[in-house]
Amino acid sequence: MRLEALALALMLLAHPVQAQPVATLPAERSTSLSLSETAEREVTPDLLRARLAAEASGDTAAKAQAQVNAALEKAVAKAKAAGLQVATGGYTTWEDAPRGPNGQLTGPPRWRASAQFSVTSKDSAKLLEAAGQLQQDGLLLQGLSFEVSRELRRSLEDELTREAIARLKARAELGAAALGQAFAGWQQVRIGGGLQQPQPRMMAMAMSAKAMAAPVAEPGSQTVSLTVEGDARLQ
Repeated sequence: MRLEALALALMLLAHPVQAQPVATLPAERSTSLSLSETAEREVTPDLLRARLAAEASGDTAAKAQAQVNAALEKAVAKAKAAGLQVATGGYTTWEDAPRGPNGQLTGPPRWRASAQFSVTSKDSAKLLEAAGQLQQDGLLLQGLSFEVSRELRRSLEDELTREAIARLKARAELGAAALGQAFAGWQQVRIGGGLQQPQPRMMAMAMSAKAMAAPVAEPGSQTVSLTVEGDARLQ
């Protein structure tokens, strides 16, 4: 008997029994539903921006620049005294050489300089009055535009984000019910890069500065929007 048991043990060592894999049940599959919702709001821009320029000419570049610098310094000081926000812009200097049809000079060359700056305010009446005064000082009013201020934009972004997400969830639940399933949560949600708003409404105002009355402008309303996208998980 011992010999038989020893022989059986040697056979098992020579031919080990292979373990059989355990059968597993297929994982429950879920459905992914891609959705997008946009929330919109009509808003009246609360910020007015005026773009102005100081220009001068002289027989040398230094003289033209000196005149522009003096005019710009005076204008910026006056705008700040009026309580306006000021931001300087481009500054250019170039030679203006009059030439005839044959390309020859027809007179001494002149140098020209130009400096741009903008003023902004939520008080449009105050800004328009100041813009009229700056025109009378010899500055060129190049344009006016109504814009949504940073504070109002952030408030609108928060409000529209909450609305768009609520609408996105409602749509996910509606889609799930139509498919005979249940909304089980979000795989991913993407909020738009920020408030989408139209380009600032521009009004060209390039006019003579002599005996200039204050310009007139009305903001009107604009439609702003924010989009949210999401991948809903249904089961």
